[in-house]
Amino acid sequence: MKPIKKVIIKDEKYEDGYSELAAKISEKGDLVIDGCDAGELAKEMFGDWDYEYWLTIPEKFKETILLNLIKDRFSSVREIKIFDKCTNFGTL
Repeated sequence: MKPIKKVIIKDEKYEDGYSELAAKISEKGDLVIDGCDAGELAKEMFGDWDYEYWLTIPEKFKETILLNLIKDRFSSVREIKIFDKCTNFGTL
């Protein structure tokens, strides 16, 4: 299995627009979370048909984010092993 560099968190289409959210690793190694909301609601709220946003976490803090996400997501080794099995990482 090759390491992944991008995941789609949200990709929803609506009658009058769409909403997208992704997390990726930049060429510099930063974690970038970016998205776009588009449609009539975005136009009403932001004055433009689409609204783009992003958050960049510098490479040196990726491990901090990862460790906090693991702490928040898992409460036992069993849960981690089930996750590992379901994702086919095959590390445990």
